Amino acid sequence: MQTGYVMCSADLNKVLCLNQDRSEVVLVDVESTQDLNRSICLSDLTETKNMYEKLKSQGVIAAREIVNVARLYKKFY
Repeated sequence: MQTGYVMCSADLNKVLCLNQDRSEVVLVDVESTQDLNRSICLSDLTETKNMYEKLKSQGVIAAREIVNVARLYKKFY
């Protein structure tokens, strides 16, 4: 189980993860806690915002929500 902040879609159904070879980021549907365990989760909100701004400025991702991962785990427990 992860703790901290993740970047997700506005409807909280997808989270940002690294792909299999860890070369790019992808949005993954949250269907189980395993998907949340794979997500990019940072412990500090400021760190997460900085990473979001950097990815957004490079055109890697569009607008995303930053939420505490515990809020997403609540769906399963």
